[in-house]
Amino acid sequence: MKERNCVIVDAYSTGRYLPEQFKRYGIGTVHVMSAAQIPPIFQAHFDANLYDEVIRPGERLGFDDIVEYHLQSLHGREFEFVIAGCESGVELADSLSERLGLPSNGTALSAARRDKARLSSALTYAGVRSIRQVVSDNAVEIASWKREANFDEIVIKPLNSTGTEDVFFCSTDADIQRALSAIVGKTNRVGALNRFALGQEKINGQQYTVNAVSIYGDAFVTEAWTYDTVTIEGASSVCSLERLLDGSEPIVQELSDYLKRALQALQIAEGPAHAEIIVDHQGPVLVDFGARIQGTMSAKARTMALGHNHMTLTAWRYADPKGFGEYMRLRGPYKRKAHALCVSLISDRGGVVAGYPGLEAIRKLASFADAIAFVPIGEELVPTIDLASTPGIVYLVNSDMTQLEDDYQKLRAMRMEQVFELVARDSK
Repeated sequence: MKERNCVIVDAYSTGRYLPEQFKRYGIGTVHVMSAAQIPPIFQAHFDANLYDEVIRPGERLGFDDIVEYHLQSLHGREFEFVIAGCESGVELADSLSERLGLPSNGTALSAARRDKARLSSALTYAGVRSIRQVVSDNAVEIASWKREANFDEIVIKPLNSTGTEDVFFCSTDADIQRALSAIVGKTNRVGALNRFALGQEKINGQQYTVNAVSIYGDAFVTEAWTYDTVTIEGASSVCSLERLLDGSEPIVQELSDYLKRALQALQIAEGPAHAEIIVDHQGPVLVDFGARIQGTMSAKARTMALGHNHMTLTAWRYADPKGFGEYMRLRGPYKRKAHALCVSLISDRGGVVAGYPGLEAIRKLASFADAIAFVPIGEELVPTIDLASTPGIVYLVNSDMTQLEDDYQKLRAMRMEQVFELVARDSK
């Protein structure tokens, strides 16, 4: 039997579970790194033993040199595909897959899949609704643009960060200056230096997260969730609750139609995509995007609610493209098997985590499905300002909506000091 192998670029975040998925199909994995060092936020979760080989480039290499380094390292071996494991691996995965002649989205719009300003421009060029924007490292210039556009409030964020890092809602010139001071010159969590900031009009409407998997240019939406936020003083807003929608709901069809047009505009023909879309009185508009599987999600809970999850469907697409394509084309809109809530805990306090006294009570809830991303014992819990500082996420799944809502209310009634035992750093 012919040996099967693949390449995963930056298998961090949810991507760290891909080797296990591909192993089920008898596919070995080589891990390729886009930088010499793993970003600090992912270091604790990386396990080199999951891979047949880990290829690490040298320090201080430019992107083109890194591409050539990995092509030489992979030369003479046969691989079925190259896939990005997380956001930082998207551009390198595009380059390697294209150069190796494997299923690829190509490099023509690779930068637009990561850079939020270029993404918006690509949508506009293709006639797909996008957000009005300005790119600058100067607070005065952004403030002037805001006044000329007659916006009461704008959003300022990095060009290519992830996890809602450094997203600010700005109404005044002082707000804009504070946002620029926080963003420009900072190396973000995925290891990229923020040379500029992106200013965008603030879209007021209902937000959704939508996942899809594409094959040979056909995109299939795998799930859609409402995305509710709460405002955080001094920053912007953070997700508080996601609610799973059924694929037959009219809003899901509207979101699907828009996302498919956006994927075509970005020339994404193969593999996973994760989108955040707001729907206002003008319809849908893309507010954030990743050409990779969704990060920070419970595959277990989503499979309970859907019968599948974004990661397993992505693995199926690459491991068995014929079977995946035939199934998805016959399936029609996805079907929700049970109601599901993804609940983000939000903390207004900080301290070192000494234990989880409330986790047992949470697990006893009738709808409890999974608890993920809890701040590890011995590490510091900080007040929540973005996705990365969310102290934990709880999934509730139940076919009985009344029970689900009752359990949600019980969960929300718990105070953070009931869920976490916190101590001062010097008393650890």
